[in-house]
Amino acid sequence: ISNPPKGLYKIGFDPYRQQSSSALLPSLASIIVYKCSHKFSYDRDTIVAQYVGRPYNSDDVNRIAEMFAELYNAEIMHENEVTHVKNYFEKKNKLHLLAAQPDNVISKNINASKVARVFGIHMVEKLKDAGEKYIKKWLLTERDFDEHGDAIYNLDTINDPALLEELILYNRKGNFDRVMSLMMLMFQMEEDGDDKEYGENDEDKDSIEEIEQLLKKQYKRAA
Repeated sequence: ISNPPKGLYKIGFDPYRQQSSSALLPSLASIIVYKCSHKFSYDRDTIVAQYVGRPYNSDDVNRIAEMFAELYNAEIMHENEVTHVKNYFEKKNKLHLLAAQPDNVISKNINASKVARVFGIHMVEKLKDAGEKYIKKWLLTERDFDEHGDAIYNLDTINDPALLEELILYNRKGNFDRVMSLMMLMFQMEEDGDDKEYGENDEDKDSIEEIEQLLKKQYKRAA
């Protein structure tokens, strides 16, 4: 939508590591743009754009992620062990396009976590456990019913055959770039609240509420 409010769209980015590719099974970069629930909008809780590929220069795919973020007014959740992503956005003075570390998600799944990275998420086994559960929950969430009264699930909205195939074949040992970018999205949604509904003027509304609270405090002091 035009001039989308901040947070309506979210981006999951699974970048490739330069040294991890092989001739038989190259690691790909996967970017997924997801639209959350928006007031008066028919399309909701669905994937709206994707990029999958492996440009020779990693900055080329970072540039694609950057353009997605600016087009959709969205933040990018990425795996921060791959350092070229932050380096690129830092060099461009656009670190604000990267999603902050999901502290609530981490604290819920890792006791006494000492990870102190500002942007993105550091994938360890416990977070993979959580990410797999978040994906399963999202896939099996009922969103509507068809004309026969049968449930329509979020998984029914996926139009990418390759993503569906990766979800079917997924395991911890394989190379599943699309699934991992979807997992990045799940962390971002879990952090922000996956049941939140966004409106056209959410940011303006927040500002008005802040002003009202300030006026109330001033009025009480004067009284």
